[in-house]
Amino acid sequence: MRVPTSLEFARSLSGITNLRAGVNKYQQQVSSGKRLFTASEDPVAASQTLSIGERISSLDQFDRNANLASLRLSDQETAIDSATSSLQRVRELVLQGRNRALSADDRRFVNAEVRQRLQEMVSIANTRNASGEYIFAGSAVSTIPFSANGAGGVTYNGDQTARELPIAEGRTMPEGFTGSEAFMGIRNGNGSFVAALANANTGTGRVINDTVLDPSSFTTDSFSIVFTAANTFDVTNTTSGVTVLSAQTYTDGAAINFNGSSVAITGTPAIGDAFSVTPSQNQSVFTTLNNIITALDTTASTTAQSAALSFSLDRGLSDIDQALNKFTELKSVIGGRQNTIDSQLQSNGSLTEQLTKARSTLEDADPVEAISNLARYSQALEAAQQAFVKVQSLSLFNYLR
Repeated sequence: MRVPTSLEFARSLSGITNLRAGVNKYQQQVSSGKRLFTASEDPVAASQTLSIGERISSLDQFDRNANLASLRLSDQETAIDSATSSLQRVRELVLQGRNRALSADDRRFVNAEVRQRLQEMVSIANTRNASGEYIFAGSAVSTIPFSANGAGGVTYNGDQTARELPIAEGRTMPEGFTGSEAFMGIRNGNGSFVAALANANTGTGRVINDTVLDPSSFTTDSFSIVFTAANTFDVTNTTSGVTVLSAQTYTDGAAINFNGSSVAITGTPAIGDAFSVTPSQNQSVFTTLNNIITALDTTASTTAQSAALSFSLDRGLSDIDQALNKFTELKSVIGGRQNTIDSQLQSNGSLTEQLTKARSTLEDADPVEAISNLARYSQALEAAQQAFVKVQSLSLFNYLR
């Protein structure tokens, strides 16, 4: 069979071109360490590599979110620590104010610092993070969360939505608490009920040692204790109108048990004096401080007023303890969330490592194989080029010369 010279040239050129492509391919593998450069080389592996890359990118974003959530939780923890320290100082001041040896002017001096602590508490509640966002405003981070109102109290201006950040597939982490939950949602009294003196009382009786004895029997009804004589009293469920205890003998400091709870009255109540027991409600820490300020400003010129002042300060101590318990609870939750974030970051890191290894298996070149193939193709290319040169010189005219 006769082979035209042009066909021989075309075949040789094609072979050299293929060998050169092979050399280029394996040179790239050796220099980059990668096996895949185009999807057409291995469509299945290329698709898997793309999918793994997307998952790794998602994990990187989850890690950034987790670190951001951890930072914002730390901001709130620092603020709550400051609020706790301020409130503990107020507690010390209230204990000073309870000293009966203090005059009204002395209590006002004590009260001056309590007023400063109230302003400090508002400032803490309006803390901003490094981005200038209010950390206790919920999702309304550009709105100042707490402001003084016309009644001398403090109003919450944020919303009830705590922002959350995704830290893993199908898992989010709240970045903190709203100001409503942290500073407003605090149960007053002993956390279950609140005892109070009637404003018209003329005796020196005041409530002490109020506690829940049997939570299963406790109901959220309101009750009143009314002295029908100097040494007898009735207990009435004011919610239902039913008298639960009648003509009970009064003993100073003795427990009075009803509704699964217990209270005691100390002092000398007068006939007609009344004491109420109502369910606890949410009370802001600002209201607690304002109540203490009001009590410390009171002038107690009679024994009944002195008893009422002592009771108001005792109530203030109970409400402070409830707020401190709330702050401790918040810090505990923050600590738990920080631990969860740390654990999730470790899980994300392990998964990222596994995915990285899987992607490496798919797209990375075997260096030994790549170098061997490069040498093989280089030698074949060199031989082909030399053969092509010799083929070019083969013609009838060369023989005739």
